[in-house]
Amino acid sequence: MTKPKVLVIDDDEAISTTVSNYLASKGYSITVANDSEDALAFLDSREFDVVLSDIYIDQLTGLDILRRAQERHPDTPVVLMTARGSVRTTVEAELGGAFDYLAKPFDLKDLLAVIQRAERSREPQPEAVSSEDLEQFGGMIGFAPSMVEVYKRIARSARSDDTILILGESGVGKELVAKAIHDHSSRAAKPFVAVDSGAVSGSLWESEVFGALKGSFTGADRDRPGIVETARGGTVFFDEVGEIPIEFQAKLLRFLQEKEYRPLGAGAPRQADVRVIAATNRNLDEMVREGKFREDLLYRLNVLRIEVPPLRERRSDIPFLVRRILAEACGARGKNIWFDSECEQILLQHDWPGNVRQLQNVVRRLVTLEPPGAVSEAVLRRHLEEFTRPASEDEEPVELNAVERQQIQRVLEQTGGNKTRAAELLGIQRRTLYKKLARMERDRDG
Repeated sequence: MTKPKVLVIDDDEAISTTVSNYLASKGYSITVANDSEDALAFLDSREFDVVLSDIYIDQLTGLDILRRAQERHPDTPVVLMTARGSVRTTVEAELGGAFDYLAKPFDLKDLLAVIQRAERSREPQPEAVSSEDLEQFGGMIGFAPSMVEVYKRIARSARSDDTILILGESGVGKELVAKAIHDHSSRAAKPFVAVDSGAVSGSLWESEVFGALKGSFTGADRDRPGIVETARGGTVFFDEVGEIPIEFQAKLLRFLQEKEYRPLGAGAPRQADVRVIAATNRNLDEMVREGKFREDLLYRLNVLRIEVPPLRERRSDIPFLVRRILAEACGARGKNIWFDSECEQILLQHDWPGNVRQLQNVVRRLVTLEPPGAVSEAVLRRHLEEFTRPASEDEEPVELNAVERQQIQRVLEQTGGNKTRAAELLGIQRRTLYKKLARMERDRDG
């Protein structure tokens, strides 16, 4: 059996000798270059399974080695190492397509693990799943009996114009259900307007939903159409309807009953032409008992009802969801990543308190942060364990270890500083990310 060939490049002969002897003892065929001239000559004349290069060599750097390797052998993984890492070199290495980036000093066992992953990244991907296996309904994937029941209710609900209440935990895909109903209804050609009920200030609900005429309040320098007008002929989706303040609930009830609305400053009501779908992850019956939600409004919303099951109750769908999310994430980032066979049981057994949204975030984070190749059981467990502790809005930020700091910084670099996207990839709420960043800032200043 042919030994895998590794090119080791380092101007420090003590390091190149130690590394090459260790890898040779593990069954690798080693070629050593102690300057950039020899390294480029080897790359031009031979093909290697893995290239391992120091960043700072001589007049050229490991980034130059990376570029030459990609020109000559685009499929050869390049691992860079340095004792003088910086944000700039790390980002350049990532953007340049380096397989991984090691900070010196490193444990030789850790180096071996990286080389083995790099070697395996050249193996053929597992066979692609047929499009039939991943067929979607309104963006949803699932074959479990509980999901088939959801599809049936979507189809039946789409044929009517009654209000619909969608129930389910956070992250199960309630908006996807609402959008699928709209897309399969007679209103499909008209707008679908989603309202995040938790994001609207209590005093703005009336103008936000019904609109306002010029001069109706201080600062109203023009007519502003509300959501009902914007969605005319289509569907209005009130997400997290339990967040609507009690003082506006009476007006929403009247709107649903009379099918008419009055913009702020208008002298006469206007006829409405929208279908209303609402969703919540809260127990509205309990809120009614507590006096936080109107019972008559609940009855008006709950004409048709769809309950979306949590992911833990349809575990048989997890492999199909993972394959679709993984394919989309790899395609978007130009990476070739897959899960080792032993990962499937971990994915199936995890409780997924954040449901499909959490599964998406974990897979996307893996694709963003991990090098190409197979994701091992240990790597998957680490990503599942990181950033999983819930943080309330008033909670003091937890202490951050070095791994968390590095990962937060790395994700922010990957997203160009986009904190909303970074929070999604990290699987945490945006406010939690802000707290962690504030703690990092205080630690630096301290």
